[in-house]
This record gives sequence, structure tokens and C-alpha cells, in this order.
Amino acid sequence: MKVIVSVGGRFHAVHLATQLHERGALERFITTKRWYYKDAIPERLGKAIPLPEVIGTLVRKIPALRAKGYYSYVKDNLFDALARKYVTGCDVFHAWGNYGLISMANARELGAKVVIERGSTHPHYQDEILSEEFARYGVAIEKAHPQIIAKGLEEIERADKVIIPSEFVRRTFIERGIPEEKLSVSPYGFDASNFRKSEKKDDTFRAILVGNIGIQKGVHYLLQAWQELALPNAELVLIGRIEEEMKPVLKKYEGTFTYRGHVKHEELYKEYGNASVFVLPSLQEGSALVTYEAMACGLPLIVSENTGSVVRDGKDGYILPIRDVEGLKEKLTLFYENREQAAQMGDAAHEYVQQFSWAAYADRVMGVYREITGGTA
Repeated sequence: MKVIVSVGGRFHAVHLATQLHERGALERFITTKRWYYKDAIPERLGKAIPLPEVIGTLVRKIPALRAKGYYSYVKDNLFDALARKYVTGCDVFHAWGNYGLISMANARELGAKVVIERGSTHPHYQDEILSEEFARYGVAIEKAHPQIIAKGLEEIERADKVIIPSEFVRRTFIERGIPEEKLSVSPYGFDASNFRKSEKKDDTFRAILVGNIGIQKGVHYLLQAWQELALPNAELVLIGRIEEEMKPVLKKYEGTFTYRGHVKHEELYKEYGNASVFVLPSLQEGSALVTYEAMACGLPLIVSENTGSVVRDGKDGYILPIRDVEGLKEKLTLFYENREQAAQMGDAAHEYVQQFSWAAYADRVMGVYREITGGTA
């Protein structure tokens, strides 16, 4: 079986490309930067197209264009247009959502089946819930361009199969009329060499959130809960890039949290290891990779149902409705007062998440390929 993977960025596509190469199935990996794959697959199998990200970054620096979604409009469409000429004969063309409509036409002409991978909720669900949340806070949202939403929907319609990462995402697709048989749920994985247990260095109760610090992640609800709890000998740690719209919110809660900034991916296990609980009350996610990584490091989790997490409620942590400040306070207090229970749930999370490797993810994806091609490879 020959597979071409095309994505206008890195995402987790590099893990798939690596796994496909190890299985002798990768025909080409098309992306935007060579360093994404240079240590993972041979140069002859990769094709980097940097121009879309360069121009997209320039567009994003212009506030009026950024606010109207022209960053993705320019970057995604330009990548798709340039990538199509590198789509050669293959059995399966696998593109990430919004990057494949033009290229998939070339693949079809060459007789390939088409898989679209969507890393988040249905485009309309995502647009609606984020617009609603940003409006609550009187913040202008960086909206998806209408053409990009329409493009994503057309890709879904034309694909032989759409791969999504969680049951939560599947529900948002089905609720908006996507046939269930078109969807295939394939949870993500984690790198066991980077994420492992490490010893906690003190007795401070420490809650940690890793990811972009913004409205989508529900950070404002966590900050409110933490401030209202005011737990003694406790610390809330935020790690990641601060989104522009969050800066005034963070100023309101100044002194309530510790901001670590950017931490190298391979060093994150130390931050997890020095924490007591991982919290992610997102408004919408596909299946947040950081939840797998926190579990692998032996942390119990408190997440919203909209994170698409593989966490088992009551076993590896707790799953709450979105915007549930009282629920966050209750579960944080429970872990604060019951450190042994927190440790037991963290151990359960560590054991359970071991099945979610990138190899297992690739196994599921290969199963989709076999299904749509009628092959056995």
C-alpha cells in the first residue's frame, strides 16, 4: 500500500508519517517545514513547502486581516494549491482538514482513495461555541474565514472516510448531519520516551495546565475557581503561549497563578512530575494531546467533556461539563484533601494510557485504509 500524507503544518501528522514509513507504506509526506520530519523519515520521502507559512505569518500580523480569518484563508489555500503537484500515484491520499480540497482532486484522477483527518469538532460547532464564548467576554474572536469553513465541509463530503480523534467530536459531526458510516474515531498517542513518571520534589499542592493560554481552553474558569478556593500551600501553574485576548483576563487574576511560559516538549515531564493534578476545562478540543502526556506522567486529570479526552471518569480523574466553576472547585478540593486518592488515580491513568501509543494510532488508521481500498496491507 502506498500512502501520501499532506498537512500544512506539523500537528501529529509527523507521527503518522513516521509509522507509515516504518511499515513501508509511506509514499510521500508533504508539509511546510523540513525540520518537522528531517529526523523521522528519509529526505526522499519528504517535501517541504515553506511559502504558505511565511506568507500566512505576515498576514496574521495585520490585525484587520487576522480578525477576519485571512491567516488560514491564505495559508491553507496556498499550501493546498502548491501541494497538489506533489500528489503522485498512490493508493490513499490522506490530508488534514482545510488543506486537501484541491489536492484530493488530483489524487482522485490518479485512482486514489481519500481520507480527511479532522483534529477538532465539526466546523460549525467550533465556530458557534467559540463565537458564543468570546461574545460573553466582549472579545473579538479571530473567526474562521467563511470560505475555509465551506472548504472543510466540502472535503468532508468528498472524502471516502473522515478520521476524528474522539467520541465527543463524533457527536458534533453526527448532530450536524454527517453520516455515521463516514466517520472513524482514532484516538491519539504519546511518546513514551518523553513522557514518564518523575518524583515530585515538594509537598505543595500544584495544579497544572499546559497549552495555549486562551478562551478556548477555558483558562478563565480555572482561574476563577482557583481564586475562589484560595487553598493554602497550593500553586496553579500555566504553561504555554498566551493568546492576545487572555491578557486582560490574566491581569485580573494577577498573583493567583504562576506562569512558566514556554517549556521544551522533552522537558515537560518534569513539570508534570512536580504537579499534583492536571486541569483542562476546554470549551472545545478534538482530543487534547496534553491529556495523554499528563496521564503518562502519572497525574490524575480534571477535564471538561469537550476536551475529547480518553480519561475514564472516576478512575483516572474527573470529567465535568464546560463552564463548571463549582465542579472545578469541588474536584480540586477533593484532590487537595485526599492526596492518596489523587496518587491512585494518577497511577491508574499512567497504566491505562499506555495502550494509546502512536503505533496503536497508526494501526487504527491503517485499518481505515484497508477498509476503503479493500486491501489487506
